[in-house]
Amino acid sequence: MRGDLSRKAIWDKVLGLGTTDGLAGFASTTSNLIVASYFAKRGFENVARIIRR
Repeated sequence: MRGDLSRKAIWDKVLGLGTTDGLAGFASTTSNLIVASYFAKRGFENVARIIRR
């Protein structure tokens, strides 16, 4: 199942080579959480760097 989810996200969505419906449910929540946590982490690191000066 894990490989199938990554195939859908990469092959079908990113490359546009498939016919899978839009991400919904667990896949949508998980992908949004990963992207949001990456950007939040970078923002916190930048703020900490500014305060540390």
